[in-house]
Amino acid sequence: MNNGSKKLKINGNCEPLIDNIRREYSDYKGGTVELTTDDTTGIANICINAFERRNALSGTMMSQLADIITQLEQWEQGKAVIIYGANGFFSSGGDLNTVRNIDNSEGGRRMAVLMHNNFTRLQALPLLSVALVEGKALGGGAELTTACDFRVMTPDAEIGFVHIKLGVSTGWGGGCRLVQILGPCKALDVMMSGRLIGANEALNLGLVQHVISDTSTTDTTDSNTVLSKCHEWLNHYTRHNAQTLRAIKGIVNAARWLPLEEALNKEVEYFASVWGGPAHQKALANNIKHK
Repeated sequence: MNNGSKKLKINGNCEPLIDNIRREYSDYKGGTVELTTDDTTGIANICINAFERRNALSGTMMSQLADIITQLEQWEQGKAVIIYGANGFFSSGGDLNTVRNIDNSEGGRRMAVLMHNNFTRLQALPLLSVALVEGKALGGGAELTTACDFRVMTPDAEIGFVHIKLGVSTGWGGGCRLVQILGPCKALDVMMSGRLIGANEALNLGLVQHVISDTSTTDTTDSNTVLSKCHEWLNHYTRHNAQTLRAIKGIVNAARWLPLEEALNKEVEYFASVWGGPAHQKALANNIKHK
């Protein structure tokens, strides 16, 4: 069945507009967004790599992210994707060199359209998505974390919706998503203060779901080790059958975006797609429900 992938519609079909913006942004160079996939585990990694600029997203990187999301939409073996920043720093949002080339209202609008489209498609993936935050996630980097299903932090990491300090509001959809995650009052506090939120506060707020804090066995300054620990945590979910996992993610997406009656109909469709399937039959044969 349809995996629930969603395209943002702005004044009708936005694909020609998105294509036009991406061509324009190809001139704004710097950094890479890199995808690796593992068909055996069903887990993909997206690495934001522009460390000399604190992993800020250039125009080229914004376009690369769009291509990567397309690949993940088509990845049939996929169960989950982890997004992280190179060299222990998540992302500081928009690259300054790119931002200086679009420093007017229309330029900001076009960037917002592209990134809204990217983040909405990311959130709509049939895969579980995890933002692994090391170092800092600032501005647009903080907004990116809200487009993921889960957020995981290291003990010394910080998330900052610092836009107000720069004289702007959130522009990539992170403000609205933060309200959905925290509720209006807490979201207002986080955005109006512009403060940096540490791992413990983020956990207490419900902004993150896990802190990699077993420092007795884990060097949380080693990005490879941290990524491995995130994979271990994610395995709690990805050990299950891919079709079932995708069905549950589809139900959540339906409830997130559709009117209740339509979402309930989608839930029936997803349920029917897995009922009697291989994973269900195996569970019945092994009396899994009663163990």
